[in-house]
Amino acid sequence: MSEWIDSQSDPDHSKREREKAKALRKSVWWQQQRQAGVCHYCKQKVAAEDITMDHIVPVARGGTSTKGNIVPACQVCNTQKKTAIPAEQILRSLEQGDPALFQDEEPSDGYELGEDQGSGFNSLFIAQPHGFCTGVARAIHMAEKTLEQKSGNETIFCLNEIVHNQHVVTRLTSMGLHFVKCVEDVPEGAKLLFSAHGVSPKVRQEAASRNLTVIDATCPFVAKVHDEVKRFASTGIAIVCIGHRNHEEVIGVVGEAPERVHVVENAEEVVRLDLPLDRPIAVVTQTTLGESQVAEVMAALRSRYTQLVSPPHTDICYATRDRQRAVKDLAHHCACVIVLGSANSSNSQRLVETAQAAGSEAVLVSDLSELLHTDWSPYHSLGVTSGASTPEDFLEQAVRYLEQQGFSLV
Repeated sequence: MSEWIDSQSDPDHSKREREKAKALRKSVWWQQQRQAGVCHYCKQKVAAEDITMDHIVPVARGGTSTKGNIVPACQVCNTQKKTAIPAEQILRSLEQGDPALFQDEEPSDGYELGEDQGSGFNSLFIAQPHGFCTGVARAIHMAEKTLEQKSGNETIFCLNEIVHNQHVVTRLTSMGLHFVKCVEDVPEGAKLLFSAHGVSPKVRQEAASRNLTVIDATCPFVAKVHDEVKRFASTGIAIVCIGHRNHEEVIGVVGEAPERVHVVENAEEVVRLDLPLDRPIAVVTQTTLGESQVAEVMAALRSRYTQLVSPPHTDICYATRDRQRAVKDLAHHCACVIVLGSANSSNSQRLVETAQAAGSEAVLVSDLSELLHTDWSPYHSLGVTSGASTPEDFLEQAVRYLEQQGFSLV
């Protein structure tokens, strides 16, 4: 770093001089990338004279940055993105040390893209928000509190995984929580946790018949969908539930009115619904679905049924929605997005799909060993996010490993 101006060792140096130094580093890096001739987007080898420059805006932790990042792009990809900047114009600006490309609005948390560590290459971005949602944190806290307060050799049981994450389940198991698949596996009079995904009225009745002390960790957003189904069912109308029929949340929701609720997983299933076309039909949604997935099904429903009734606010919880929007933004600026989460986590799977739909490669990583056994060197930039049931320490471990592999957090 001694050959460049260091703002820490020379605090009196002007901001413009520091920006010039940064621009010069960009110029050197850019010329190296142009000679390498690999497109940032399609990864195809391109003749140096056909490489253009694309001005993208990556995401910094805590907010979206408007700081520019220059990447090499082939003519085709640059034209498709419609963000082309004449190569010679930007190269000339860089060579002249023009800081204008890097002096836009500051990121909301003070992070600056294109700093010394990354300079736009081998950069590591973390999506915000990521990780635990309120419902997951609440459920885990209830489990931990129950375990802390148990007496002697008392065993605490939980029906199914309290949240869909193996790291969480393993840790709570080590603390003494015993997971079961059905109420019959719980001794009479014992304590039983209901998971964040909720249960049907039938399960509640089974627990009561065995005189179990129930600790209900159902996510409030899931409970809201249960209440909607009960309200709609009381009016006598049919109900369509958009979701995955084998997911615990949907099973519990359907259980509120099994004779009235019809599950559809995608738009193709809408045409197979055997419901009156001229009658009101209520619609509810699994809370962890993708926004685009729900939009497609809703469009199919509207084209077939004219009297749809839905709650005033979407059933997709705000945490799911916000994480999907953050990863969509992240995917526009990264060669690959790593989603940390378990394979049975619906919201984590939707994050992978969202990143892929936005044009990035995306991979679901459930354990650190999977990260260690993957070659990340072909990627010049990586994005990292985590599902709503993924603990923060897993993300911290993943980031530390990727930094050891030469990626710089920005």
